[in-house]
Amino acid sequence: MGDGEPKSYSSNLQLALTILGTLTGMVILIVGITMASKYAPKPHQQPLILKIHSISMSGLNVSCFLTSTRWDITVLFANRNSVLEMSIHSFESWLYYNYSDPISCAVVEAMHLGPKKQRLVEMQFNSAQCGEEQPYVDDWVLEGIKGDEERGEIRFAVGMKLRVSYRTGILGWDYDLKPDCPVLDVELLPGTGNGGVTFDHPKICLVQFRN
Repeated sequence: MGDGEPKSYSSNLQLALTILGTLTGMVILIVGITMASKYAPKPHQQPLILKIHSISMSGLNVSCFLTSTRWDITVLFANRNSVLEMSIHSFESWLYYNYSDPISCAVVEAMHLGPKKQRLVEMQFNSAQCGEEQPYVDDWVLEGIKGDEERGEIRFAVGMKLRVSYRTGILGWDYDLKPDCPVLDVELLPGTGNGGVTFDHPKICLVQFRN
């Protein structure tokens, strides 16, 4: 009998530890699910806000296929969430003529936005940002830009593909985002190849989740 007691005690202790471990794991899982449900970014309230404040253009020259042209676009990146931190990976952006034809590129460095923080970023579009592979610009696009230049106004749009990481404590979520930005009408100074506009009401890019 004496030899059986230690074995029985050991078995009971092992069973108790197993039950305790199982309960602890269940508690951690339930808390994790609850926290994730509470703090995860909601599709109807995307934390990232993008607002275009201004666009300027210099050195417009259709005859050299726009290689000497530069566009500077000022964009506000804002995190409206009071809990989540946000990391936006470095990304390449494109400038489109009439929404469909890419004509230039900009490379934006990675940035971090804490809860309720924002940053004003100047995106510089020029041929150097595109690297060795430049966007091919069709002749009809160049003709369209030339005609718009003569009329004194050109229409552009910005395209982006973002990889955004949201974090709070040990919880994290990663999303691919493709903002939908409105058209930008740029007024030109006649005969200069330069122009721009600062918007009284910033242009808001619609940001939606894409899994």
